[in-house]
Amino acid sequence: MPLTTNLYVADKNNRFQVTSVPDIGLLENMGVRSGTQVTVQNRYALGGPVLLRVEDAYSVALGKDIAIQIGVKKVSLS
Repeated sequence: MPLTTNLYVADKNNRFQVTSVPDIGLLENMGVRSGTQVTVQNRYALGGPVLLRVEDAYSVALGKDIAIQIGVKKVSLS
């Protein structure tokens, strides 16, 4: 069973499936919803934002306070 974590501490350059999101309408509009696959492209230092690729289609940046609230599990690429 895959280990779940939050988006802010998820490893860079790995694919994750979103398991839970806070009730923030903007996330839904950006395509960040339960079941979506994302790749963490970068995590900026000193509590900066997380840059992620959503469904291999586009990139979005999320602040630390929101990224911590998004649950993810690593997707096996086998």
